Amino acid sequence: MVRETGQAVTEEPPAQAKGLVARHQPTGAERLQPRSEPLKTTDISDAGASASAPARPGLGRPAKRKSKLSFLKRLERNILAFFKLGRIEAMAKQARGRLDHMDQKLHRVDSVDHRLGALGDDVAKVWASISQLEAAHEDHSARFDVEYEKTKAGDAVLARTVSDVTRRLDNILLHQDKLGLTSEKTASDISRGSDGMEAFLDSFYHRLENKYRGSVEEIANRLRIYLPDVEAAVIRTGRKPVMDLGCGRGEWLGLLTKADIPAFGVDINPVQIAAAQEAGLDVRLGDSLDALAALEDNSLSVITAHHLVEHLPFDKVAWIAREAMRVLSPGGLLMFETPHTRNVLVGATTFHTDPTHLKPMPEQVLGVLFETAGFHPIEIRALHAHERFDEFIAQPDFNNELAFLMFGPQDLAVLGTKPTGD
Repeated sequence: MVRETGQAVTEEPPAQAKGLVARHQPTGAERLQPRSEPLKTTDISDAGASASAPARPGLGRPAKRKSKLSFLKRLERNILAFFKLGRIEAMAKQARGRLDHMDQKLHRVDSVDHRLGALGDDVAKVWASISQLEAAHEDHSARFDVEYEKTKAGDAVLARTVSDVTRRLDNILLHQDKLGLTSEKTASDISRGSDGMEAFLDSFYHRLENKYRGSVEEIANRLRIYLPDVEAAVIRTGRKPVMDLGCGRGEWLGLLTKADIPAFGVDINPVQIAAAQEAGLDVRLGDSLDALAALEDNSLSVITAHHLVEHLPFDKVAWIAREAMRVLSPGGLLMFETPHTRNVLVGATTFHTDPTHLKPMPEQVLGVLFETAGFHPIEIRALHAHERFDEFIAQPDFNNELAFLMFGPQDLAVLGTKPTGD
């Protein structure tokens, strides 16, 4: 293109020479076709000029900043990905550990299942054994009931025999004049003290004690509380023997024998004496007062009388206390045990279960009796409370004094020591 001026005629350079960018004008058909990549423009002049001409301010720098930001962004993403990979790896290890732990548990469960299966077999065998034992027990109980009834029937026959023999003996004494004897006894005399009646009463008392006093083992355990006192007295007196007045079945003597304490007993009941002798105890048939009177001075370490004094008139009880002071060695011990009738249940019921009980011997009477006989020191103990005593004491709305009167100690013990004279 030629442009005329006032001085010269110059030819105007083409548009490419001025640095202008030639833009492609798409046709209608090209516009309708989809483009796979964006159209690019070509700056012909910039290709050569960029090497020689300095870059103008504001041209080209935005592209470099974008490239730098993209690098930092990629670096940040790589770092984050690195840490995420570490966390994922740690999580994977934890998951692997959990899987191993669960696998071990599964193995243990399998082992437990196996053992439970074996245990189930054992339990089945145990139940089978229990069933067999129950069947055997039922069979044994049935046989025991039969034998028990036979024993009761036999015992009843024996009792009737004893009763009949004693009755026949009394009948002979009653009609002894028909046999040519000089004296004659009335029925009233026989009921008070004949040999036949005495035998009948001995059998009765033995049965009564076995049924209501308690077993030999129970009474022995109850009397065990006195062992320390007796052992101390035996040591003080040089191991002199112990005498038990009214020894009965021999529960106390058996306990002393097991404790290696020399002891013997006296009782007027031949039935109980026979039972004690069968147990291998040193027992003698006779009156306790007569046996005590026959002993030498200072010959015993301990004299005991369990549930005897309530059977005797008071003058005989006093005689025993006075005679014991003579027979006991210095340091020896006299001990009485009797029902504690301050307990209302004892005084109103159990004391009267034994028809041979004459009257209660309270602690006031026995305490003064021991003082009068010269024993010192004297100790009074209330023992063997009712099994429900603690239960009633623990109730806040139950009076303690009432609990003591109703369920308190059922036995009273008085212990007196013969002074040594020091």
